[in-house]
Amino acid sequence: MTFYEAALRVLEAAGQPLNSVEITERSIAQGLLSHVGKTPEQTMLSRLAAMARRARDRQVTVTGPETFALTAWGVPEDAAALEAMSAPYEHPEEHLPPLRPVERHPEPRSDNVRGAGRQERRRRHEEEERGKKRKYPPIPEVAFELLGEADAPLAPSEVLRLARERQLASDELQPEALLTSLAEENQRRIDAGRRPNFALDPSGALMLERDDALVADVQAAFARMLQLPFIEGRIALRHAQPSAPEPMVDDTLVHAAKSAVKEARRAMARALRSHLGSLESGTLEKACARMLHAMHFREIKIAKRGSHGQVLTARRKEGSLELRWAIRIHRGHGPIDRRAIQDCRRDLASHSAHVALLLATGDLRSEARSEALSGAPVHVWAGDGLAEKFLESHSGVRVVSLELFELDPAFFDDAARGAEESRRRREERHRARDDERAVPPPPLESHEPVEAEPVAAAEEDLGDEDDEGEDEGPEETGPEIAGQAQGAPGTPGEPGAGERKRRRRRRRGRRGRGREGAPGAPGAEPGPAGAAAGTPPGGQDAAGSAGERSEQPAQASPPPEPPSTGG
Repeated sequence: MTFYEAALRVLEAAGQPLNSVEITERSIAQGLLSHVGKTPEQTMLSRLAAMARRARDRQVTVTGPETFALTAWGVPEDAAALEAMSAPYEHPEEHLPPLRPVERHPEPRSDNVRGAGRQERRRRHEEEERGKKRKYPPIPEVAFELLGEADAPLAPSEVLRLARERQLASDELQPEALLTSLAEENQRRIDAGRRPNFALDPSGALMLERDDALVADVQAAFARMLQLPFIEGRIALRHAQPSAPEPMVDDTLVHAAKSAVKEARRAMARALRSHLGSLESGTLEKACARMLHAMHFREIKIAKRGSHGQVLTARRKEGSLELRWAIRIHRGHGPIDRRAIQDCRRDLASHSAHVALLLATGDLRSEARSEALSGAPVHVWAGDGLAEKFLESHSGVRVVSLELFELDPAFFDDAARGAEESRRRREERHRARDDERAVPPPPLESHEPVEAEPVAAAEEDLGDEDDEGEDEGPEETGPEIAGQAQGAPGTPGEPGAGERKRRRRRRRGRRGRGREGAPGAPGAEPGPAGAAAGTPPGGQDAAGSAGERSEQPAQASPPPEPPSTGG
């Protein structure tokens, strides 16, 4: 038994307090200790002193220097002696030189430690739990509980202090946020037709609402404390602004769907591995050959058949190089040992290959993993790794496509930017149009009198005028026009050729502004003479005629002539 158990047995038999040395001697004499050691007295003293300092389940007590008794006896405890035994004990041989040098132990590797993976996962889980933000109960519920237990109103800071002591609120919570939350809770109860829960006294302390208080006064006090406007019996909170609608679909559903897809893939890999393990050697060989072909292996040939499996050779292009592979298919369902890896490495030299590959349905032992990584590396697709390769190449399985939809905020952001750009361009067009309307028209330019033209030009103009159906009088002949053109420009009542040409331009401008049959209007029939003469646009004629009318001398105009039907 242990030193502590032996001491209890000795003290029960003695019936009185004993020294640690006496307890040790009696324990050795009675053969109670399973292990004695070099210094049993010191070991007994340290164990009894440690058990005497226990807060609960203590069975021994210190009654004097290095003297112990059972707690059930009711002997008074010597605190000074217990404190003296708490000092660290220095072993007499501690400062002596070592008898042999320090041994060098190999560094532990995580691959050879069985519990390393579980410890690492546990450590990461604890770090994630510490990193997660702790969830606290709603602030109104915490405040209602604390104010209900208090005998007097409490200041907001005091409510927060009590909540933090009980670990019911975070350290970042401020009094303003507390008051805002309580005001919102009051408003929700008021909207539901119930009385508010919280109120403020004249000093600004929080208390539970009294029955005789007016609802408007309760909310008005919160508005004054928070320095917020109080409009129509409601507090205009700062964050009560219309915000973007929250997505209707919970994100947890999308995460659950993704997790379900991953779990389904792992389950299918386990089922596929089990099925591959149940195949006979020939079927497994053909299945692996098809999988390798789907993984872009070419020229797959059987190089050797043996008791431990088949050896295949194949080629596969990796980037700019084409590598030759020696592939061994391992038979059996047992684990892969070091010998299988060594056989694959010998296949490299036997078949002049660059890379060795081992396919197996069993698991890979740690010694085989170390062997595969030492020296020339050997690729191993074993167990779940082989099943994953079948899934990756879509071999031996039917692929079922599932559509999983998520909201794309970037799509709607692009749409919003496009709408803003369209609105900006539209405003620019409207602004440019308004600026054009605000600019006054340019002043009309005055035209100098046109000199008399030859007879041929006058006849050409007359022909154009007659063809277009102008309201001219009797048809004029060439000699008369020539005489008029060459006549004196100052003859009263008879305008010259330049004046007639300006009048014709004015008439064309009036026709082009809206008469039916005008040149350029829909359905109009342009005259041959007018088309040959190259009549300028009506807008220019109108502008020119306006300026010419302003410069015409006061003279008797000829009587108006009836308009012609044209043609």
